[in-house]
Amino acid sequence: MNKILPISTEYITPSRSIEILTLINQKESRLVYVYNFEGIHFRFFDSILSLITFFEQGIEPEISFLTEQELDKFLEGFGLGDLSTELNIKLNYR
Repeated sequence: MNKILPISTEYITPSRSIEILTLINQKESRLVYVYNFEGIHFRFFDSILSLITFFEQGIEPEISFLTEQELDKFLEGFGLGDLSTELNIKLNYR
């Protein structure tokens, strides 16, 4: 199960934002991006390139959610995969 660590929230308008998150499990971490459209639609991006492509070319991501609870559940179980970074520090989570 991943821990979700918010890094930054960048506001495009007062009701639209891009959240930069780090997903952390026991051995790895990975940056991901979420476009929050007015709190009613959350688009998930696993790379900065896919986020830029969405804004420049309008290419929709494969993964999106209608509630924040669905998004959080997905993020907690998201496989960090090949693009993850191995952690070289010990994190203390309670």
